[in-house]
Amino acid sequence: MSKKKAFNTSKILQKVTTLFHSKGYSDTSMQDIVNISGLNRSSIYNTFGSKLDLFILCYETSEAKYRRDIQQILLSSTNALKSIRQILEISINDSYNGYLIPNYFFEVKNSEPSIQKLIINQQEYLLELFEDVIKRGQNVGSINNSKSNKQYALYILTSYLGIQSAKFINKEKNKLENIVYDIISILE
Repeated sequence: MSKKKAFNTSKILQKVTTLFHSKGYSDTSMQDIVNISGLNRSSIYNTFGSKLDLFILCYETSEAKYRRDIQQILLSSTNALKSIRQILEISINDSYNGYLIPNYFFEVKNSEPSIQKLIINQQEYLLELFEDVIKRGQNVGSINNSKSNKQYALYILTSYLGIQSAKFINKEKNKLENIVYDIISILE
């Protein structure tokens, strides 16, 4: 007869996701995970597998929420510039803390192939998303046509990744919001 789990798996995932978000995969130790989860190592390994397995689970869970929230932004607005601005603001808004996806700053340096693949897949998703939103904006005249939607999408993605670095340099939210508005102004 197996023992029943005496902990809430989703709450543990939330706590560990926040830990990975703040420290990154490489700088998070199993002891850190033990400390934040309140579980012993064997419970962690038996429930979630290795640290890498746990990171991937946190990442995939976070990415699913992130994509749902982005889809909600796109569905609730017909204005392409507003949609892009809101997507960029996700990464600077404290109420969205817990997304693992926008925290590229720590994981880009990671040499773990499965983590690199997750990051590349996410960047490809964002690039395609930005291309589509920009094309729609260009078709209705809300985004200028001086560059192609692919060029602007790469600019937005690069800016998005730059915002991640800026968050660690400049903690003032209003300055980060100004960066977002400057990015958007290029498209007008």
